[in-house]
Amino acid sequence: MTIFRYPRAAQYLGMIAVITGIGVSACQRSPEATAAAPMANTPPMHATETTDIKDSAATAATSLKVTVSLSPALARKAAPDDVVFIFARPTSGPRMPLALVRKQVKDLPVTVVLDDSQGMSSAMRLSSAPEVIVVARVTKSGMADASDGDLEGVSGPVANGTKAVSISIDKVLTGQKGPRMPQGHP
Repeated sequence: MTIFRYPRAAQYLGMIAVITGIGVSACQRSPEATAAAPMANTPPMHATETTDIKDSAATAATSLKVTVSLSPALARKAAPDDVVFIFARPTSGPRMPLALVRKQVKDLPVTVVLDDSQGMSSAMRLSSAPEVIVVARVTKSGMADASDGDLEGVSGPVANGTKAVSISIDKVLTGQKGPRMPQGHP
């Protein structure tokens, strides 16, 4: 595949696969892809359906316990199988999530723990940000990018070292662009 001649493109392809949970079978067959996207060899932690909150030494170092609920006023706008993304991103700089968990509306209310193991890049970790914003988004498309009609709740800035935060998904997004396609695609 020619995409793997461009390491940055392969890395973005791997990030999309991780966010959407579609798997990375093509990356597993290509040594170039495996080198460009080291996360391709292991299933992402956030793709597994875990309901237990684990208290291990790894997550205790820098972890954030997030409780997410859906506002009763918006409950009719969400189907039980709609995807819920819960993620932390830096307050400044790149908007790439530092930690991400994927759930479904039927799991709400839910409490999850965000930590460094759920990052999309080894260079951008939850523990490296002095302050983050936590977002919980219900999406009908299953894509992490915000779209019109998605439901969202956002925390204020959360300082590194904070142990817990609660978010209510309480607004409907409008004026958002749809999922972005790479240039050259219809």
